[in-house]
Amino acid sequence: MREPTPDRWRLAAAGAQLLGVAVMAAIYAPQPLLAAIAREFGRSAFEANLVVSMTTLGIAVGVFPAAWLAERAGRGAVIAASLGVGVVLTALTASATEWPVLVASRLLAGVVLSGVLVSALVWSSEAAPAMRRRRVAAMYVAGTTAGGMAGRIVAGVVAEWWGWRAGVIAVDALVLAASVGGVLAVAAMVRRRRRAPESGPVPVVRRVGRGVRARLFVVAFAGMAAFMGVFNAIAFRVHEPPFSLGLGVTSLLFLTYAAGTVSSMRTGALLDRIGVRTTILLGAGIMAAGAVLLLVEHVAAVIAGLLVLAAGFFMLHTGASATVPSVSPRPSVGQAWYTLFYYAGSSAGALLLGWAWDVARWPAVTLAAMLLVGVAALATLGLPRRSR
Repeated sequence: MREPTPDRWRLAAAGAQLLGVAVMAAIYAPQPLLAAIAREFGRSAFEANLVVSMTTLGIAVGVFPAAWLAERAGRGAVIAASLGVGVVLTALTASATEWPVLVASRLLAGVVLSGVLVSALVWSSEAAPAMRRRRVAAMYVAGTTAGGMAGRIVAGVVAEWWGWRAGVIAVDALVLAASVGGVLAVAAMVRRRRRAPESGPVPVVRRVGRGVRARLFVVAFAGMAAFMGVFNAIAFRVHEPPFSLGLGVTSLLFLTYAAGTVSSMRTGALLDRIGVRTTILLGAGIMAAGAVLLLVEHVAAVIAGLLVLAAGFFMLHTGASATVPSVSPRPSVGQAWYTLFYYAGSSAGALLLGWAWDVARWPAVTLAAMLLVGVAALATLGLPRRSR
């Protein structure tokens, strides 16, 4: 088969990465600003957390309606509309003067942005030649890591000088730019493929049992629970001796997400070379190594452990999420289920590892994280050795 020319898939990959940046920056823009928001509105820390948790709830509510709509109205149209409305709702978040309006804007943002979460990976992957789709999917996941990291950092830095509202607006500008670039790039590839259908044999997607998809959903839930739980708990750990770090330094620990950006970009090639099962198991093993490193009570070990943990998790996540569309009769619905389990894992991990911290501090957190990684690995063992 003739090797696809580079621009036939790299443009789709660049668009996918921009879509990932846009959606995650929009979702997590207010997260580093919760303390400032709580002060202005006179709310408790628990109430302030609603600004983020309502977005997650909105995603859970919106994924299946968004998948249904994408199958009928078209994925590109749903993504463009979702991002456009998301930008408007994020601007409303920045301008809200009443607490119910602020919380409602984040709930609606989650509902709307679920349209991107269930369609962007599928739409951008299908815009590329069949043999490159996993690499494009990997670039989308890399974009989500970069967007989550960039959104938090941009919001925090700008808010330090001009207040939390300016921080949200700065992230919204980033979201708008990435949205326009991502939609235009992928749409151009879609039009090009319609004009020039792919020559040569195309891999046939075999029908697989529901058990394969269920295992991938378990990987998403358990892997995300371990990852997010550790990142939530580490904030409590480094505030105590022997670290005693301040809030500013603690927020910089999110820079370790960069390791996930790099690993997810490399995972597409790994999937083609060693298959989905081995790739996910390798990611789980790297996560376990990161958790062990975090047991060492030294700042350098904490940073190294978080870097290794992030690299392993995003390898695991990329392997699972890039495979779901190819084993789902209706890719958007498959991605909706994956998204639901992924965010359910985020919530469950925060609660479980937070409880572990309260009970027995960091050793209990490590044990809980290792058990969750073990669950993900066990689910992976039932996957086919190679999957196309």
